[in-house]
Amino acid sequence: MVDSIHFARWLEQFGEQGIDFLLFPISPNRRIHPQLKALLERNTTGNYEIALLGKWFGLPLRILDKFTNNFFGQPCFAGQTGSTNQTSCKILSFRMPVMRASGHLQNTNLKDSASLPQTGAVTSSGFKDSPSTGKLEALLKLAGAYSAECHWDVALSRELGFTGEALPVIPNAGGFSKADLSLPLLQPDKRKTIALKGCHGWAGRAKVSLEAVREVAEELGRYQFVVYSANRSVIKLAMQVAKKTGLDSTAHAKRSLSHQQVLELFAKSKIYVGLSESDGISTSMLEAMAMGAIPVQTSTACCDEWFKDSGVAMREITVQAVKTAIQQGLVLAENPANAKTNRKSIELKANAEDVQKIALTFYN
Repeated sequence: MVDSIHFARWLEQFGEQGIDFLLFPISPNRRIHPQLKALLERNTTGNYEIALLGKWFGLPLRILDKFTNNFFGQPCFAGQTGSTNQTSCKILSFRMPVMRASGHLQNTNLKDSASLPQTGAVTSSGFKDSPSTGKLEALLKLAGAYSAECHWDVALSRELGFTGEALPVIPNAGGFSKADLSLPLLQPDKRKTIALKGCHGWAGRAKVSLEAVREVAEELGRYQFVVYSANRSVIKLAMQVAKKTGLDSTAHAKRSLSHQQVLELFAKSKIYVGLSESDGISTSMLEAMAMGAIPVQTSTACCDEWFKDSGVAMREITVQAVKTAIQQGLVLAENPANAKTNRKSIELKANAEDVQKIALTFYN
């Protein structure tokens, strides 16, 4: 996903390690994230190019793929390898051991996995409650190794037929720097913001969060309400909720805030609210925990592996459940010990130095 900040951060870990990465864009819009573009431009031996047709027609072709059994899914026009897929064709043409990393397993071109050699796919993602279980099952049976973000995804992969090597469980967006984790945590009475992740689509459920906010608006009146990474329809609903309730509200479109700006948002937030039907670890949840905002997160993000009583894990996505969870989160946020506990969890399991060492072993 070349438009993803998380993928850019994953690659940044490897610096001058002498590893050649070949990137095959699977993002429908074919845009390269500015942080990834800067990384590629710093590498004097690397280059990148996305065909104009890919930029202009990437999304429509992706939609057509839904009805044509992936006919347009990066076809291999050369044909010399006998493969019908460009990704497989390209990889085979390099005649090198195959290590395939897919930063978001459920969005990758699952069909092309069938033509990859069984030397194995290295995948890094989560698929709890995935709607694509049949395709994932076919992919996992081919995989020689699997890097999951959640321990339960390792167990689930075994149930789906994975027999390869389970690699150490780490966040697939890299870890947090010493500088980030040494920042003083703002005290509860200084935190005047509530952050809400604005993704709504096949997995994200931001609109349910907004409806819950509408229900609990009286309790939120003293906070600034910030929606980030929002779809256009979510921004529209957020403005409607603000107008109806009188809440001090701001909405930021997807990719309009940098990674650093998101961290700064969480550093001043009382709670962070994120809803998803399916996830690996939620990177936003980890960012919130690192910066001291109490996470209010759906349990699909394997919350129990990161916090117990210092955050709220929701097992259902209803307006009433989210309303109750927000209220619980605000109570937890009044105790500074909870923010310290969450920061400690990040220091132990998601610090950049340790995550980088483990990630490098995947390629070595």
